[in-house]
Amino acid sequence: MARKVEVDLKLLIVAIALVILATVGSAFTTYLIFRGDAGQAPLDREATAARKELGPTFDLGEFTLNLLSSPSQRRYIRTEIVLEGSNKKVIGELEKRVPQIRDEVITIIRSRTAEDLSSLAGMESLRLDILKAMNALVSKGEVTDVFFIDLIIQ
Repeated sequence: MARKVEVDLKLLIVAIALVILATVGSAFTTYLIFRGDAGQAPLDREATAARKELGPTFDLGEFTLNLLSSPSQRRYIRTEIVLEGSNKKVIGELEKRVPQIRDEVITIIRSRTAEDLSSLAGMESLRLDILKAMNALVSKGEVTDVFFIDLIIQ
């Protein structure tokens, strides 16, 4: 009987050693994973801090528009858009071209479907198309960014 207890004791010691080894291994793996994220976080903060200050802005106002859809279903978008310019001359030029700018933005937005705008890629595509169209209209600098202040699709 003494031998059977000894075999069970060895098995118990090996099992405890494996549990300790697995715990230490998973703790180390967890440490490496979260340390990797923590190591990248300062880079993200530095990138955010390195971003340029917000330039002069121009509020295009609110747009309430029909979106492309099937005849049996009407879809609408309501959004407010603000443009960021590279300098104040761009803002002055934008102020002089409000009807032309609003018409261009309306044309671009109405060419989209609600499904297009429901994805992040679709919204980014809309932002880039508006940015390109606005830069084609100005000559004293450039429009550097497009901000959607309010966005509702129904």
